[in-house]
Amino acid sequence: MAKTSHTAGRPPRIDVHTHVAFPEILAMARSIKVHGSGPGKRDWVPAESRQEHARQTSAIDDKLTDPRARLADMKAMGVDMQVVSMNLPTPCYWANGRQGAEIARACNRLMAEFVNAMPERYVGIGVVALQDMGTTLKELDYLVHEFGLRGVQIPSSVRNHDLGAAHFRPFWARLEALGIPAIVHPRGFTHDDRLHKFFLWNSIGQPLEEALAMASLIHEGILDAYPKVKIVISHGGGYLPFYPGRSDKAFESRPEVHSRIGKKPSAYMRSFFYDSVIFDRDMLPALVKRVGAGRIMMGSDYPRGEIETDPVGFVSKAGLPAADRDKILSGNAQALFGIKMPAAPARGTR
Repeated sequence: MAKTSHTAGRPPRIDVHTHVAFPEILAMARSIKVHGSGPGKRDWVPAESRQEHARQTSAIDDKLTDPRARLADMKAMGVDMQVVSMNLPTPCYWANGRQGAEIARACNRLMAEFVNAMPERYVGIGVVALQDMGTTLKELDYLVHEFGLRGVQIPSSVRNHDLGAAHFRPFWARLEALGIPAIVHPRGFTHDDRLHKFFLWNSIGQPLEEALAMASLIHEGILDAYPKVKIVISHGGGYLPFYPGRSDKAFESRPEVHSRIGKKPSAYMRSFFYDSVIFDRDMLPALVKRVGAGRIMMGSDYPRGEIETDPVGFVSKAGLPAADRDKILSGNAQALFGIKMPAAPARGTR
């Protein structure tokens, strides 16, 4: 289990949504040729955003690769530990199985090196090449048992296949058996012809991707088939937790919906985990009411782009009961990612 140091008489404040980007991985991704320009094959950062994206990356380049470069920001944000992940660049999912496996292995190796430099500060999340189930299952075992990573990050769809598709079931079964969480994080929006302008691919598209991923997992029966599986949906779950009523109405009125699952879609909201990266403090109590405080963890999306710069304040000032606040700031992440507090020294010792 990952361990953290004592923090002035309180549990550690854990940011579960942070990222790294390794130049070696990005170079490998650039070598993958993606043929055609259909849905899911476009650059996840459209032309309108590339200049600003490059500027932001340049400004925080060392923080994407150096664990020590983050410490000052973590202190300023009141964060004691970060759960660190890298969402594989989109071309990696269009690579063949061998290439995908090589990229995933390199990413997991570099992630382990990053977090092992300061294990009291960082918990690492791995990746797999979901386009090839054979290598995916092997890499899942490897990233847990050889690299000590505490979960796996996956996109909201793979080659335009939703996550509930039948051929992904071996992945969910192995994930449940290993007891580690999958973090679902979109990379842009798959069918984005209407979303290129005004940064809508991110502000509208990514929450919609999350809603679609959740809907697929619910309606394809993944949560019924693997009831112990642990799935974290980024950005507060996108739209679906805040508007499940229409899905419930379809469950009541449409046989193609209620014939496949045993309960209303809204009843599955408490089967997922969520982070607090929603940027609207008034919505956090609504999410707690919908899914329960035990299912939400603090996040920031650090270090690039649309960041919650005060993640502790976002949670602490939302008017939640103290017990709920403490779960979101620390307790839920400790339990989900196996973060073990060291034993307190005996009284009278130093």
